[in-house]
Amino acid sequence: MNKKREKDDGFRRRFRFCCMAVCLFVTAVCTPIQVCAREEELGPLVQTTTPEDEWLGLVHLKLLGAAENYNGDVSQSIRNSMPTVVQIRTGNYLGSGIILEIREDTLVIASNRHQLAGQEFSSIKLYNGVEVAGRRIYLSDSIDVGFVLADISQLSYERRAKLRSVAVREGCNEQLAKGSEIFMIGSTDGVASNIYEGIVADPWYYFDEFGSHMIYNYCKAKPGMSGGGTYDEHGHCVGMITGGHDDETASLPMKSILNEWKKVTE
Repeated sequence: MNKKREKDDGFRRRFRFCCMAVCLFVTAVCTPIQVCAREEELGPLVQTTTPEDEWLGLVHLKLLGAAENYNGDVSQSIRNSMPTVVQIRTGNYLGSGIILEIREDTLVIASNRHQLAGQEFSSIKLYNGVEVAGRRIYLSDSIDVGFVLADISQLSYERRAKLRSVAVREGCNEQLAKGSEIFMIGSTDGVASNIYEGIVADPWYYFDEFGSHMIYNYCKAKPGMSGGGTYDEHGHCVGMITGGHDDETASLPMKSILNEWKKVTE
């Protein structure tokens, strides 16, 4: 009987010891959290990167392109593409443009030659509402396209981070077919405020009026949308709005625009 009581007492002592060990373990886990919260021991936390560092990372890693959308929701593709469109003022005229490339302190913007030529160049309004200065850097002598360099050096890095360049996928023009869904975004009534959906009538149609092959679309457009973007259902920019009549429009193919841009960069 005494031996049994001794065993029970020993078990209770061990049990109490185990309970204490658990309590000490919990205390050991909880205590550092309280200690870490005390600035007098660790000092103030220091941010390891700056907004400028983050911006430069986004630029050099090319993470500022509009998001591609493959879920079949065209409305999402439209929302993704709206920040890629700008409004261009030349003299007393308003037109549109698309952000082709985002650099550290500048944007490369493509628009129609007929929009950029022959008028005093004024300013560019971005989707985030900011108006910036720009200058023409190239007007094509073969197709209806020109390029502008916009100065964003005075914008905060937070505002710059909201900019997006057009999503371009190799072979997109070749993948277009009669009946392909497209949408167009222009800036007649405000930046990226004019949006119309339609279909491709002919992905490679020669227009005598423009002297080049274009994407021929059954889609509405308004005056002032010239230079805006033409996008496929996934949000890839396949061309630039160049002309239209009633519910028919012509868009300069993206591959033609990129071929012309290579002449500038080579």
